[in-house]
Amino acid sequence: MNSSAPERRRQLLRISLQAVVADLSGGSHTAADLPGGAWLVDGATLWVRLDDAPHRALGAAIAIALREEVDRVEVLVGDPDPAPLVARRASQWSLPISVRGLDGRSPFPVEPVGHRAPPTVPDSHLDLVETIVAAGAEPVVAHGVLTAQYRGLEIAKVVDDDGAPRLDVGVGVNDREAFRELHVGEAPEASLARVVEAVSAHRVDGARPHPFNTMSPEGYLAWRLRDDPSALGVGSLVTTPGAVAPVGAVDPGPVMMLGGGRLFACTTGFDLGALPDALDAREVAVVAGVIDDASLTVVVPARNRLPVIDRMASAAAAEVRVVEVP
Repeated sequence: MNSSAPERRRQLLRISLQAVVADLSGGSHTAADLPGGAWLVDGATLWVRLDDAPHRALGAAIAIALREEVDRVEVLVGDPDPAPLVARRASQWSLPISVRGLDGRSPFPVEPVGHRAPPTVPDSHLDLVETIVAAGAEPVVAHGVLTAQYRGLEIAKVVDDDGAPRLDVGVGVNDREAFRELHVGEAPEASLARVVEAVSAHRVDGARPHPFNTMSPEGYLAWRLRDDPSALGVGSLVTTPGAVAPVGAVDPGPVMMLGGGRLFACTTGFDLGALPDALDAREVAVVAGVIDDASLTVVVPARNRLPVIDRMASAAAAEVRVVEVP
């Protein structure tokens, strides 16, 4: 039976990692899979080959390093574009982490990239804020994009359509394509209100599992805390963008919030990429001077506080507190 394309890719990553480590340190090793790459241990060193969203997969690598109790981590990134971002994030941990790119099977050093100011949202896009509000959704500006959210779930975003702004309605790329085909000619406000009505029935406490409430649970947690911030001991909370744009509208990622001079990161507890994201956002907040307390507070539902979260928090270069909420 022929293996699937994802399995062939995983096999290629394992073979690539084994070959590079053999070239550099000698000996034969067997690599294993990790989410977004492959890993192996050579003596007191963890070697990692990152592939898919490496700036987030770094979290899985750190979790394995802590579990294996290694002294250092050597990270290899095949794509040269995200490698400098991975190098920047690697510097935010107390565990020694070296990041190198790959030219075939030859590693080369990578310099970390600095933080860049996000692009601004065009004024023509901001004209649709009133439309979003009128439909019962929340306008959110981040990384140069205006989106519409409902209880922490992105349900539309403003895009350019032949030079004119258009509200692209739906949850995720596929849903938006289908929505455009099914509701040709419908006013944007009516389309968005239709989605708000559909989502509102499911995005409530105690609702049965449904795609509308299983997607972006971090967003729902953040929305509930903004509605009642007393669980975090602050008077109010506002969302703030992360250091880099999320991979996709419904992909995992912490929701960052500011309140009481502190920075909070809401996560479900199962997303190993959340801490690298959050630490990167903390660095931005410290440089911008928007927080009085330079520590980071990671917020997880009480039932989801896994030991790996605390282990990773203790390995960060900055002070990280983990708090539970009901």
